[in-house]
Amino acid sequence: MKPGDIVAGLARKAGRHLNTQPLAMRNRQPLVSFTFDDIPDSAARQGAAVLEAHGIKGTFYVAAGLLGTRDAFWNLATADDIRRLHTTGHEIGCHTLAHRKVDELSAAELSAECDANHAALNAICGAIDLPNFAYPFGRQSLSRKLDLQRRFASCRSVYEGVNTGRIDRAMLRVTELYDRTLTAEKLARTLDAAAAQNGWIIFYTHDVTDAPSWIGASPGLLANVIKAVTDRGFACVTVKEALARIGLRKA
Repeated sequence: MKPGDIVAGLARKAGRHLNTQPLAMRNRQPLVSFTFDDIPDSAARQGAAVLEAHGIKGTFYVAAGLLGTRDAFWNLATADDIRRLHTTGHEIGCHTLAHRKVDELSAAELSAECDANHAALNAICGAIDLPNFAYPFGRQSLSRKLDLQRRFASCRSVYEGVNTGRIDRAMLRVTELYDRTLTAEKLARTLDAAAAQNGWIIFYTHDVTDAPSWIGASPGLLANVIKAVTDRGFACVTVKEALARIGLRKA
């Protein structure tokens, strides 16, 4: 292993474990947010439709430079898809312009990526606020994390866990909403933990189809999870709304 690789690994570890943007949770009930990354067209269409059928709004972390393209697993959403999500009340979040690994960028490059993504989304949706960010590929470093937390109200990770107590807004924990990993037993344990600690569960996934990718969900799984959380009386809100309920004055 090269010395540079060791330094980079330590920077990622420090970013993950150092609470650099603490916030004490003051919400009055457990919270749940449904989030989607990249965004596949199936998430913007089928995923949003399942949420809307239950009166729920999601948070969609968009890399606008990918819109209308095809990757190895799915077709990406179009500008029209993102415009509809925005006008129907879903939250749009930042995921860089070109889905770049944050830890491989300089501060100036990262700023330019976020500026360009915001400009592209403004062109699609009109004036739009992008208060929240998700790390592409879950990649980050301590220095880039610090840069991002100065710009965004929150940054969402891919590290598993229920957000409880004194959270790190720059490294929000998640629960995978994947058919491959979210068993009934795991879901029950996660809901129990949130109920016991008045926690915030952030589900995240990518595509939403009957035959999802290894990092996707079926509509049936999404609907079952919604039923499970609403049966418990948990509030289903966007990331922006959750931060406001937790106690962030400006989210």
